[in-house]
Amino acid sequence: MNRHETREQVVFALYQHLLLKKDVRSAFANVFEDDISDDYILQIMLDIEAHEDQYIEEIGARLKKWTFDRLNLVDQAILLEALSEYRLGIADKAVVIDEAVNISHLYSDEDAYKYINGVLDNL
Repeated sequence: MNRHETREQVVFALYQHLLLKKDVRSAFANVFEDDISDDYILQIMLDIEAHEDQYIEEIGARLKKWTFDRLNLVDQAILLEALSEYRLGIADKAVVIDEAVNISHLYSDEDAYKYINGVLDNL
């Protein structure tokens, strides 16, 4: 699995976490079939587990006339994955934004990429 595909799977795990109210580790274990030994996956999982509330506040502060909980769950998952990856220094900001926008084109509403791009650009 390449990095882009792994990012998509991380978004799926976070979506499952948000939708089903599963704890982060259970959602990741389910999506990755208990093989979360990859450093990238493990780093994101542990980072979200430790900083999810902080990231939600950070994202919410950058939304204009909107709140994090009003975003659809796919967009929430995309933004959490991207912010975590950026904060961990795994990839440059431009790569993080590009990947998040590409994933939103695949799985989210038609115009979601616009505010995903805007939020992440303001980090």
